[in-house]
Amino acid sequence: MDRTARCRWVAGYRFDSESHTGKTIRLDGWKDREDPEAGPTPAELVPISLGACTGMDVVHIMGKMKVEFEALEVEVNSTLPDTYPKHFETMTVLYHFTGSDLDPAKLEKAIALSRDTYCVVSQSLIPKAEITHLYTINGGEPVEVAEAAK
Repeated sequence: MDRTARCRWVAGYRFDSESHTGKTIRLDGWKDREDPEAGPTPAELVPISLGACTGMDVVHIMGKMKVEFEALEVEVNSTLPDTYPKHFETMTVLYHFTGSDLDPAKLEKAIALSRDTYCVVSQSLIPKAEITHLYTINGGEPVEVAEAAK
């Protein structure tokens, strides 16, 4: 499936970018970060995209499993090297679930399906980035999601 994105230079390091579906976002370079009108940098969008992609998968999968929850926040911590060429070395995805009677096995299954099958952002980052997935329930201690058997 062809997906053409367009990025139009505005000024400085600013680009107005459009997805293949016509959605737009303004991107700026790291030198523009003091500007209150500045958008995120391309590198800032990578962990954001990972969190949103896997979060949407998990919400969809949990709906299919008829798992109800009150809230979900996905936090992504990432590391980049100081020298070039740069790529994300490690990323930790932490899912914070809030709700009553949440079944850890079902949460882990939804996260694993997103990680191993559905999240195109995650799949695009592998094998360069080591990505770890953890979750909490109602503010409890983080639990790591087991890796798939290879």
